[in-house]
Amino acid sequence: MIIDPLTLLVLQSVWTVLVLVSMAFRMKRNYLVHGIILIVLIVIEWGALIAVAVSSILSGESLQFLMEPLSTLIVFALHGIFGFVAYVGGTLLLALWWRPSSLTSFAAKSEMTWRVTLISWIISFVVGVYLYVPVTAALQ
Repeated sequence: MIIDPLTLLVLQSVWTVLVLVSMAFRMKRNYLVHGIILIVLIVIEWGALIAVAVSSILSGESLQFLMEPLSTLIVFALHGIFGFVAYVGGTLLLALWWRPSSLTSFAAKSEMTWRVTLISWIISFVVGVYLYVPVTAALQ
């Protein structure tokens, strides 16, 4: 793997803190700063996902170590599912926010989406932290 797990963990931690900082701006009704932070994070996250996937494929590494025991496979699957929901939710929120015609109704349209996205992001982060231990053990 070109990008090591510790670097990913640190980056994900920083990004998660930035999501929470962004939510603080949202609560203070500073939607512009909130939106800019989230746009940057969504673009960075998609780029990081692609970089990790491509680096894993190019390095020829196998994810076999995640398949045993079954509990690790389940945790890995949960991380992927919640992460995917967070990525799609973030992208959907960006698309809703980006359309000028939707700015007046953005808050109404996005309420459920941002809640699901935020909860998914945090669950994916926590599960990823938990998953970090077997991944690093297997790579050593």
